[in-house]
Amino acid sequence: MNNKKMINDFLIIDCTGVNDSIALKVNNRFFIKKLQTNLVKNEILTLEIVNFIKKHNIRLNSDFSIFINSGPGSFSGVRISLAVAKGIQLVKKINIYSYNSFLLNAAPYLGEKKEMYSIQKNNNFYYFCHVTFEGKYYFTHPEKLDLNKFPKTDSLFIIPDNIKNDEIIKNIDPGKIRYAAFNLKNIDLLVKNNLVENKLIKPLYLS
Repeated sequence: MNNKKMINDFLIIDCTGVNDSIALKVNNRFFIKKLQTNLVKNEILTLEIVNFIKKHNIRLNSDFSIFINSGPGSFSGVRISLAVAKGIQLVKKINIYSYNSFLLNAAPYLGEKKEMYSIQKNNNFYYFCHVTFEGKYYFTHPEKLDLNKFPKTDSLFIIPDNIKNDEIIKNIDPGKIRYAAFNLKNIDLLVKNNLVENKLIKPLYLS
């Protein structure tokens, strides 16, 4: 699937409980609205999206796509996002794609084509996806982070801004750290690298 040709204009729904937001990309312009975290309900999210689309005079049609953040984070927020997106899909015949916060964190550094560990915090535990590049990028399923068991590596560690002051981060070589600010515009980089998924979309489960 060549996502670069298929995906141009899109709606983003990111309701994982951290930086809850919706966004539109239309004709290479981005419009982003921050939502009140942890107060997302089906009817509220639907109304927010409808009002957001009206404000920017956008008409959703089959040329659009929808992106959902699958996690980690609030399962209820992700499930509501999926339910709303599937409702829009049913009416407007729009394709749904998913990404996750590990991917979004790593997106600004994909151009380096290096091995990376993209890190997230969820329910007071830390998790990582191991990222390798062999002609294209491969992301492993998330695993719980134990720095004592990590092999010595020259890989980059991608740390989201919201945990950059956590104690565990101080155990990582500062020269290997890259910080990731939350930026929904970076979904374009995931599309460019064919790192979005449109099959079996469901909330990301962390064991």
